[in-house]
Amino acid sequence: MSSVIDLRTYVAASNSRLLVMVDLQEKNYDELAKDRASDLARSIENCTLAIQHARNLGLPIAFTRPSGNPGMIERAAQSAWISGFEPKRSDMVFERPQPSCYTNQLFEDVVSRIGNFAIAGLVAEETCLATAIDAAHRGHNITFLSDASVSRGRHNTDSQAVHTLTTKAIELFAETVTTRHWLVATAPRSPKGHRYG
Repeated sequence: MSSVIDLRTYVAASNSRLLVMVDLQEKNYDELAKDRASDLARSIENCTLAIQHARNLGLPIAFTRPSGNPGMIERAAQSAWISGFEPKRSDMVFERPQPSCYTNQLFEDVVSRIGNFAIAGLVAEETCLATAIDAAHRGHNITFLSDASVSRGRHNTDSQAVHTLTTKAIELFAETVTTRHWLVATAPRSPKGHRYG
């Protein structure tokens, strides 16, 4: 059995210099749990793997959440972080007035210095998609961890179908990979090469 490795995607994923976790608040979790709890459990497990991996590598982690300004949906404003996903003192936390993380000027400043980041989390159909579009317009490279993200059902369409469409839309602006692919791509490499034969 042979498999083809997409080296372009592998290289893009390996260039991640920041992990951005979006909307990991209890209100979002409770809302998404009503629709597809199994997808949510898988996503949360992959978020945990991504965060642990980033911490082990010393990659900076940024958590974002809505600020609750007028015009922004109030679903997650002032909501507690999901247990186990509370930011640590070394992490960055950005509140944003609109779905895109770039609507926080400090986020844009940080990312402009770094250039490459991976993104995952809840409410992907809003925050991850809007952020991917804004990143592409700024020439930033973004890697979307599709299986560490969940989308909400919308207009009589279930969450799984919305997430599939969201992932396809994000592919227009960013590299889309699984969490395990990102873990391998960003893992430290030995300075010694592999010997075969």
